[in-house]
Amino acid sequence: MIGIFNTITLNGEEIFRGNDFTLSREYIYAGEYETCTGKRVGDIVGWRYADLSLTWDNIPQSQLQKILALSGSAVNLVFSNELNQSVTESVIPTVTSAKVTRLTDPDGNVAWSGVGLTLRFINAHAREDMRSRSFYGAGKASYGTEPKLFEI
Repeated sequence: MIGIFNTITLNGEEIFRGNDFTLSREYIYAGEYETCTGKRVGDIVGWRYADLSLTWDNIPQSQLQKILALSGSAVNLVFSNELNQSVTESVIPTVTSAKVTRLTDPDGNVAWSGVGLTLRFINAHAREDMRSRSFYGAGKASYGTEPKLFEI
């Protein structure tokens, strides 16, 4: 085990967290409407994590091989949220690298720089889940059980 706070787990494989592992959420709308006054409103039915781009200054060869093996297929991502709770989400990882450089230290250990990974989150969460904690977004919503229109 590398360490719970500086790693994520992709399909059971522990990998170092990227430089900027900052999650944000986005609303899921059932419909968007424009009122006669020109205001755009929508029915919020839930939320999901927004796509996340990760980069590493250097990543060991063994970890890069794990990432490449998982790229393009749906896998489980396990991470600790800001409340130190373990969260499991389904994601589709895609390797995105502009320019990758191989680095070899004097002991012969190989690492790579310039590696990027995009995680597309698949899971959607019910709107009722939004009541349990602060929610990132417009903040104009009152969270009852029935769908309501919110300004977009």
